[in-house]
Amino acid sequence: MLSPQMLTELFSAQQNWQDRYRQLIILSKQLPDFPDELKTEQNLVQGCENRVWLTWQKQTDGTFIFQGESEGRIVKGLLAILIILANNNTAQQISNIDFLAVLNKLKITDELSPSRLHGLSQLITRIQSIG
Repeated sequence: MLSPQMLTELFSAQQNWQDRYRQLIILSKQLPDFPDELKTEQNLVQGCENRVWLTWQKQTDGTFIFQGESEGRIVKGLLAILIILANNNTAQQISNIDFLAVLNKLKITDELSPSRLHGLSQLITRIQSIG
């Protein structure tokens, strides 16, 4: 999986929305397989256009590892970015991440529909709720 720095470099190299769109699809394919038994109501994120499941595990060092799945390729690519940004951080560090600012810097939020932006904010809220 990419680091946040590599993510910035990757998206800054994309010239237009179509290129960034393709990159989101590529990222969606890089998420590890999400076990069917974790696709439960409890792990379902409410308020998203597509069904999205999100789980996390707290590591012994106090950091978290996230795992997710979405039925939509673009949403799954967005989820991959959020996971890259959140993984290996503590709850305090995660609560301090300005996910939307990063997505704006990557020039991703400009082309998203209002309903996708709402779903994205629901995902961010869910990630930051772990503390």
